[in-house]
Amino acid sequence: MKKISKMKATSVSLALVLSSTAILTACASDKKTDSATTSPSAASTAAASAKPAGPKPKITVSIYDRNNVPEGEGTITNNRWTKWINENAPVQVEFIPVPRTNSSEKWNVLFASGQAPDLIMEFSNPYMKDLASKGQIIPIDDAISKYSTNYKKMIAGNESLQKLTRFNGKTYFMGRTLPFAANHYIMIRQDWLDKLKLPMPKTTEEYLKVAKAFTEQDPDGNGKKDTLGSTFYDVDYFYQLGQASDETLPMVTSYHLVNDQYVRTWDRPKADLAFRKALYDAGTVDKDTFTDKNGAKAQQDWVNGKLGIYGSDVLEGAKGFDVYTTLMKNNPDAKVTILPLPKSEIGQFSPAGAVPMQFTSAINATAKNVEAVVQYVDWLMNPDIQKTLMFGMEGVHYKMVDGCPKPIDAEKNKKELNWNGDFQMMSQTGTMGKCVDYTNTLDPSKPNDKAYIDLIKQGRDAYISPERPTTSEVVLPVTLPDDLTVVKNTLKNTLINIYTKAVVGGTGYTVDQAMKDAQDAWEKGGGKKVDDFLTKAYTDNKKDVIYTKDYYKLLTK
Repeated sequence: MKKISKMKATSVSLALVLSSTAILTACASDKKTDSATTSPSAASTAAASAKPAGPKPKITVSIYDRNNVPEGEGTITNNRWTKWINENAPVQVEFIPVPRTNSSEKWNVLFASGQAPDLIMEFSNPYMKDLASKGQIIPIDDAISKYSTNYKKMIAGNESLQKLTRFNGKTYFMGRTLPFAANHYIMIRQDWLDKLKLPMPKTTEEYLKVAKAFTEQDPDGNGKKDTLGSTFYDVDYFYQLGQASDETLPMVTSYHLVNDQYVRTWDRPKADLAFRKALYDAGTVDKDTFTDKNGAKAQQDWVNGKLGIYGSDVLEGAKGFDVYTTLMKNNPDAKVTILPLPKSEIGQFSPAGAVPMQFTSAINATAKNVEAVVQYVDWLMNPDIQKTLMFGMEGVHYKMVDGCPKPIDAEKNKKELNWNGDFQMMSQTGTMGKCVDYTNTLDPSKPNDKAYIDLIKQGRDAYISPERPTTSEVVLPVTLPDDLTVVKNTLKNTLINIYTKAVVGGTGYTVDQAMKDAQDAWEKGGGKKVDDFLTKAYTDNKKDVIYTKDYYKLLTK
């Protein structure tokens, strides 16, 4: 077998492997870095033994372009990893770049020009369903049955994933399993609680009391009133909002199961709005919070020791760890704890976490060799291939420690491997065990690493529990038609303006008046058509509806 180009490797965390927000892009290098001292990995050996004897069929495959390929490593379509894939895969792949930002715009151009690739790799489920509704991708039940081994075996025992990958009664998508992980999180300054002799807040009333104290009682002891208690981050999850199946924005659309009917509710947005207004009126949040769209100001306040309760995403990943280490660098005596979401009058829930499955792939209706496309997906799911794409080459990028790959040189891996996550969009990380956990990249002999490992454990205990479920109750197998999407998006902006006015309006604009105005605007603007469509969609598609409570059954497997 040929010696393999130097492969990038790094232990990639579970959170970084996820979507949502947090998947690393894959890329590699142009320059030759053959290693004469490294023997081929098991992945290479397995791949070589599966190579066809004759010329390999050619297919085209999309790859996200995030503009993060390190200098000297080539381009996202021509690098060490694309070369390794083409050397070892049973097909010859031409990679088609798709910008990660506004990917749908690029997809529209590719489809309109007849240049869309054979294998569509895309994280946006609504966009993928839109492609299915327009006939731009094909049903693949027969193709999986005829040509697949690895994928067919994986999906056979996973009813929820089977449902997730169906659209209008047919399988259009290929999906993957993911580990349970804590993604969104809220941290609280435990040392501030201790100084002010306050208990950990367990209810929204207690949360408000603590936020006020952090704002008014000088918890950092500098003699100035220069601290803030909280932000609005994840407040919507306190009220079972923020993660509905139709890509809801917080407080704007609120659909829940009531007597086995999927219906529009207004009590949750009202309770949420009242709580936000109470926090704002008490001065516990930054008065400019509505202009801090990406949370940059809140993050700066947190790491600078001027904020008592802070929330963000990617707890199990480099993003969360970097924020924590910056906080500790600036405030060496700080002590922080994960805060379980407080119980509200609606109940107690968990913020957005790592959903243990997602679909990422589909086959273009114009693909000439469907068999080759399925074979490529099957090859990507080979355990040795998944391991190599994730961790690189043993002896070059990792060594085995306690049964898991551990980086040899973090800087080398940063240059050669850490950006290649989008080549792993079919990796079944849910079956890869502890080695894909972000904690595997941390060193418990280092104080910050050890503390953060404990915070991740706290996060899982607080947020991955059937007793405190994710706020989304169902995932519908349909999406809104174009005309209703326009209605919803138009009304979304109207409702956001109403709710914002209520929060900042003091006594001049009450919550009751805001909710009356919001409901009137929703009705007059055609919102009831959206409500009726989703209610009927649930009733008509029950056999394919995914109940998110079933996700927790996978915790015992």
